[in-house]
Amino acid sequence: MSLMNTSDKVFWHGFTDFYESFFLGRDFRYVAEVGVFKGNSIRWLLERFPNAEIHGADILPLQPEWPVNSRFAFSQLDQGDPKQLRSFFGSRPFELIIEDGSHQPQHQVLALVEGVQALAPLGLYILEDIHTSHPSSTRDGRGNALHALLAIHHYQRLGLPVDDTRAALIANNSILAAEEVHYLGSTLSKIALYRRTRLPDYCYRCNVRDFDFSALRCQCGADVFSDADSMTFVLQKA
Repeated sequence: MSLMNTSDKVFWHGFTDFYESFFLGRDFRYVAEVGVFKGNSIRWLLERFPNAEIHGADILPLQPEWPVNSRFAFSQLDQGDPKQLRSFFGSRPFELIIEDGSHQPQHQVLALVEGVQALAPLGLYILEDIHTSHPSSTRDGRGNALHALLAIHHYQRLGLPVDDTRAALIANNSILAAEEVHYLGSTLSKIALYRRTRLPDYCYRCNVRDFDFSALRCQCGADVFSDADSMTFVLQKA
């Protein structure tokens, strides 16, 4: 089995097919991923981009099951600390940044703002598992990265600038400040949202492929097609 297939980006979320349309014709030299977990995403990146340096970051210390490769460098950091994020993102001229860390809305916003600022021109920023910022998954009722990026895309699609007035409207009752919204609106040239519209290849919990199809659950009880699941943004910097 290809190492690519061990990542939940492939077998569960189906993200990677979507990413390929943005990767086409590009050979990244510097790639960063926030959130290493079991190391399978790093294995996917090492295989997918054989000429790239892969820089991973996680709140965990270096784990024995993570891949050992001369092209993989690890930094331990707290995603809730903007200074640590700024230092990590500023260590290389990253052309591709993938945020797959804590999945907490506040942390997603911090990494988004710091990551896009540090991203190389025409670089890609991928914000994975943004479904955790969906209203059905949050309790505080405040706007977050999901709301802001959808709003910016809305105005861009209509050919309307995200000026100070619209930035303030988007930032109303949001954890993003108006100036952050304005920066993202003026900096991002492309915003694309993916939502999985098929069943996963197999269950992330028990690895079976035979589901309780009427209930849209695996036989172990895991949801396989919930309203807020498997959503990711691909953003391109101008």
